[in-house]
Amino acid sequence: MKSVLGKLIQQKFGRERYTTYTRKLNEKESMDIFCDIYENLRCQSEEDLNDALRELLGSVQTSIRISKNFLYISLGYFVAMLMLLGLHLMVPVFAFASGIISICYLYKFAEFIRNRYCDRDVRIVLIYKIALFQLLEETCLQNEGNGV
Repeated sequence: MKSVLGKLIQQKFGRERYTTYTRKLNEKESMDIFCDIYENLRCQSEEDLNDALRELLGSVQTSIRISKNFLYISLGYFVAMLMLLGLHLMVPVFAFASGIISICYLYKFAEFIRNRYCDRDVRIVLIYKIALFQLLEETCLQNEGNGV
């Protein structure tokens, strides 16, 4: 299971580059990552860069939403378990129902942990954002220089 931000980087640049970027982060070669991302984005139009920025912001919002909603998911899990206990169900029925609820909760917990503590993905996304902003700024300056 990948974080939302890791999936975005893999979608944009491929799995091999993502692996290379994580290796370069471990070696503290962030400038190499920036240069590679910059060169990949440089040939794109302003509209494509704006779309990429919107997609990036959407992924960041999704990542934040996962973290925010986890409290409500946890509360829902505990309320559901209390309700099952309060219903005094037969043991097999209780075991099945609590097992299903627990599996769902564990999935959401794993998703929360993966998105909450994905430091390397956050660092790569920040480099990606800086490259996007740099290219958009250059594009705007070129447009102003051309009188557009």
